[in-house]
Amino acid sequence: MEIKFMTLLMNWINFGLIILIIIGIYKGVKGLKSFINRNKQMNEKIDAILEELEKKK
Repeated sequence: MEIKFMTLLMNWINFGLIILIIIGIYKGVKGLKSFINRNKQMNEKIDAILEELEKKK
């Protein structure tokens, strides 16, 4: 049985690229989730400020 080293090398490179793509997607989803949570907190703070301003009128 003959092993073609170029095929073996390309397989390892492909596995590495797949792992990098999965890590990139994971970090992207994590960043998006963080952005959404930050946005919700900003909306809550803005609502609190607007309520205080309306009470003063």
